[in-house]
Amino acid sequence: MKKRDLFTLGCAVAVMFSAAAAETQKSLTAEKSKMDNVYDVTGKRELFIDDFLIESKRGVSIKQHTPVELPSCSGKPDGHYTTILRKPDGTYLCYYRGVDGVYKGRMYNNHPGEYVGVSTSRDGVKWETPDFKLFPGEAVPGNTIFYKGNAITHNFVPFYDTNPECKAAERYKAVAGVRETKGLFAYYSADGINWKMYGNAPVIKYEPGKTGGHMLDSQNAVFYSAEEKCYVMYIRVWKTADGLTKLRSFAKVVSKDFLNWSEPEFLKVNRKGEHIYVSGLLPYARAPHYYAGAATRYFGNRGSATDVVLLFSRRGQGIIRPSYEAWVRPGLDPERWLNRMNYLALGIVQETPETMLLYHNRKKLMYRVRTDGFVSLNAGITTGRVTTRVLFRRGGNVEFNVATSAGGGFRVEVCDENGKAVPGYRFTDMKEFFGDKIAFTPQWKGGKTLADLPGGKFRLNLHLKECDLYSVAFTEK
Repeated sequence: MKKRDLFTLGCAVAVMFSAAAAETQKSLTAEKSKMDNVYDVTGKRELFIDDFLIESKRGVSIKQHTPVELPSCSGKPDGHYTTILRKPDGTYLCYYRGVDGVYKGRMYNNHPGEYVGVSTSRDGVKWETPDFKLFPGEAVPGNTIFYKGNAITHNFVPFYDTNPECKAAERYKAVAGVRETKGLFAYYSADGINWKMYGNAPVIKYEPGKTGGHMLDSQNAVFYSAEEKCYVMYIRVWKTADGLTKLRSFAKVVSKDFLNWSEPEFLKVNRKGEHIYVSGLLPYARAPHYYAGAATRYFGNRGSATDVVLLFSRRGQGIIRPSYEAWVRPGLDPERWLNRMNYLALGIVQETPETMLLYHNRKKLMYRVRTDGFVSLNAGITTGRVTTRVLFRRGGNVEFNVATSAGGGFRVEVCDENGKAVPGYRFTDMKEFFGDKIAFTPQWKGGKTLADLPGGKFRLNLHLKECDLYSVAFTEK
């Protein structure tokens, strides 16, 4: 064979191998992409705030559920920027901003007129006012923990630090500060009552000259995120990720040590012309990888009227609004239509296994919400159909928070990753569920449950009729 022919053959072989390698790489990339799209649900509870779990649906939609307004029980304080903390022993602390009897306007140095009070509760429902004896003889209640000369009384926001590396003496942390104090300061406490400040300088400076402006002068929600393994804070700013300046909004900052914070991540929160004052975002206890928030909308051109909208963040990645409509309206009380009168307390109280409570800041009101019942996947009289994306489980069972009408129903079918029904786990193998349960575990013929199947990739098919599906949880065992 001539050298020229050998060269040509060699080139052809090289091209062939190159094409094969490219095809192999393409196949590997496709398989990786396929695997990346598989969601591990082991040990997780998922809320139906969007279509994250859903590949296809027909005859169902996301429905926002309005909380039930009730008079609050005895002792609940009515203050500004209220925060409710659940202690490890199951009792509660309620922090709020009040004003003394000689308040003469917002002054932060010589005579602030504002104080921070703390009420206590064994169950988060009935509240008591202890006497801490920190300011004897002053014109403030005995449960006051900050008063005259303290520039932090306007927007003191505490939390219980669940960071496993947190020192016992710093288990309670807080931030507070406004433009007059030149920024937000950081605080710590062993008991949530007696506080000390970290250093003597703000950890986040008030910088109105920066793009978006660090305004800070509202309830800056802050917590330790086990999901992100860092401290997270949502601060008040004048900018969104859409570049809509001169809109009240909030941005996200993070920190590993609670003292050194990142530059703000501006978020897509506001609609055109919409002002949002606070985020209300905290990890949802039953599904901590979700941050849930009751944010306040502000309408300056309507007498500074306000209402409350519902929003979420999954793993701290952006903001999800299941509905752009109000979640809590001002209602029939004329006073609730006045300037900035509608803020909900930061923090949720688990009243019973079936119900949760949120509190109004200024009025002696509370709102009852079904457990996980912020929103649901809803179907009407015509059967709705849902197929999930490919999921992965290492084992364990499944339970649904679901409610139907007397004439409605709910069925579940287990499929392999390709959508083929698993024998014995078809719709026809399951007796239709009708009723109302926070934790319904489906069974198929012979009493089989999902726990009887080996772990691996799978899908679920769901049929809903006159039904609300609030959440799905996958146990580890």
